[in-house]
Amino acid sequence: MRLLTSILLLALVVAGALAVMTVRHQHRVVFDRLHQAVEQRDRYQMDWGRLMLERATWKIHNTTEEANRRLGMSPPNPDEIVFVALTTRAENGEARSQ
Repeated sequence: MRLLTSILLLALVVAGALAVMTVRHQHRVVFDRLHQAVEQRDRYQMDWGRLMLERATWKIHNTTEEANRRLGMSPPNPDEIVFVALTTRAENGEARSQ
């Protein structure tokens, strides 16, 4: 009877150990999938941010083009362009204050 109890206990311990190993393996697999899903989510969020920035950029361009069209704006003729030379106070002979 005692031998049968010992064998039964040993079988239960081995079965419990196998169950623990199986559950730990499943945990690792699920954790790895979770980690991959989090990384994918982060990539999607980065792509979404880039797309929103690109959308805003195109919207600004379209708004500028629409304003140019409504106001009848066009680039000036080359003979209408005037260049203005900037001078500093030192070039004008003014003293700089320290």
